Amino acid sequence: MALQRASTDADDPDRASSLLPTPMTMPSILPRRSSARVGIVAAFLLGASLSFPAAGASSHGDGFAGSSGEAAITIARTTTRSGVGPTIAGVDVSHWQGTVDWTKVAEAGKRFVFLKATDDFDYTDPTFQTNRGGARANGLLVGAYHFARPDPSPGDAREEARHFVSVADPQPGDLLPVLDMETSRGLNQDELTRWARVWVAEVRALTGVTPFVYTSPYGWLTRTGDTVALARDGAPLWVAHWGVSSPTVPAQDWDGHGWVVWQHTSTGHVRGIVGNVDLDRLAGERLGRIVIRRLSLEVDGGAGRVTSLPQGFGCDSSCARSVDPDTTVTLTAVPDAGAYFTGWTGACTGAEPTCTIQMRADRAVGARFVTDITPPTATVSVPGTFGGSMGAAFDENVRGVTPWNVVLRAGGSRVAVDRVCRSAAGPTLPCDATTLRSVRLTPQDPLVPGGDYVAVVNPGAGASPVTDRVGNAAGTVARSFQAPASVEQSQSPVRKFGTWHAVRTAPASGGTYAVAGDTGAGIWMPFDGTGVDLITVTGPNRGRAQISVDGERLPTVDLYASVRTFGVALRVDGLPDRAHTVRIVATGRARSTSSGRSIAIDRIDVLG
Repeated sequence: MALQRASTDADDPDRASSLLPTPMTMPSILPRRSSARVGIVAAFLLGASLSFPAAGASSHGDGFAGSSGEAAITIARTTTRSGVGPTIAGVDVSHWQGTVDWTKVAEAGKRFVFLKATDDFDYTDPTFQTNRGGARANGLLVGAYHFARPDPSPGDAREEARHFVSVADPQPGDLLPVLDMETSRGLNQDELTRWARVWVAEVRALTGVTPFVYTSPYGWLTRTGDTVALARDGAPLWVAHWGVSSPTVPAQDWDGHGWVVWQHTSTGHVRGIVGNVDLDRLAGERLGRIVIRRLSLEVDGGAGRVTSLPQGFGCDSSCARSVDPDTTVTLTAVPDAGAYFTGWTGACTGAEPTCTIQMRADRAVGARFVTDITPPTATVSVPGTFGGSMGAAFDENVRGVTPWNVVLRAGGSRVAVDRVCRSAAGPTLPCDATTLRSVRLTPQDPLVPGGDYVAVVNPGAGASPVTDRVGNAAGTVARSFQAPASVEQSQSPVRKFGTWHAVRTAPASGGTYAVAGDTGAGIWMPFDGTGVDLITVTGPNRGRAQISVDGERLPTVDLYASVRTFGVALRVDGLPDRAHTVRIVATGRARSTSSGRSIAIDRIDVLG
């Protein structure tokens, strides 16, 4: 007696046949597969002891996904995930399916297919290329699998991996490659685990992507001891578990990652395929999660390189790499010495040196570098007024601006200033930014009339220099200037105290002069020189004034005149040529013929 499938609806793409005890004749196209698989399932269902083929007993090349029959066995020692959720339908085939009509398979709603490509170290499935071309032509996404035949000979895992890659040649747009683990051929659990890890690592090294592992829960437990090593290596799981509503997941729920593809039956019917066929489900609703992606880089300028995390995706010219789907890749632009990075194009944008992309599709990125061997040049402008500012403008972006390398000095000392730094476009930036084009220094106090100043960029003397983005230091630029020596009474260097009022009149130096009538009202002003001319307005209502220099009183002066007179100079000279302070104060006294006691100041001119 034999077991035969009682067909339900041959056009139902996802419906598996039930197993009933009736006479049967196996289809001539699949003699080996059908008899072996049905026999194993029958033994399991009838409670008989299972006896799988001995290691290496199968004929060369006859292996296929599920050929061990162990996917029919349910065990209790592994994790069963509750529910399945939305899935996408696919199939897997080998030469055992014979000629496949891929147009009908696509019309039956199948979206993807895994094809057997290789077996052992030298066997190639004779239908692989034909099946791949037909499936692709009909819009199915295609992946390839290798039926493993491990043995203890040195280098066996690498040899099988290289044979697989040479035949399957997984490329962007293909499904991730697969290692079909259904035999051990005398290797113990640790040896087989090492063999599988070597195979996966070799394929990753050759292709850039991480292969699936195909296994049943029972097979993984018995052959590897339910190891999580492959899951932790990043290999996704294609689990084979038939006749259940949701699959049992080995290796502690595949180390918490669960299954990605589930082969849920070996006895499916699909239009376009004669006889039994494996039916598969992809977890979720996005095929892209198992599609190999391409990351392309174009590095221009010949003056830098792009590095990556994970490593292996960067280069210094043009390159393209296959990438695991959904991988997050961080790219970093690294200019050569004497060069700088100007910006990204494509999937990365902007000019920041680091860019992060997620490989949910193929990505193309450009990086541009420019060689720079010319140091930046600074142009220094100086203020024309007492409250003005000095500026330093650069002919390229610079960095490293500090209070010690763009400075305003007086008498060898730094002048306290407020700094404003700007980009080439004009907006203000922090002065420690790396894309500065100008710096403006505004003295916190007015310039000292007659004072000697120097505005300096990169003065040296231990100060770190202003540089361009590649480290070329700007040359030292120093511009000397003198603060104005003529000061109107209304300008900032002249400080008034007491009550003053302005008199507008054309004859005055600046169109106005200032008058104070209260005793003790006065002005003071710092200056740098050998003396000053205090330009006053005398008249019949003027009183006496007390002048002092650096706190030393000079003889009182009388500002009385019978008629109002402009431009009268009260000169103080013969002083050392350095910084001084002059002061003039109303005494509140006047000669008897004066009609008042006021004093007036129009302008102060610094001598020297």
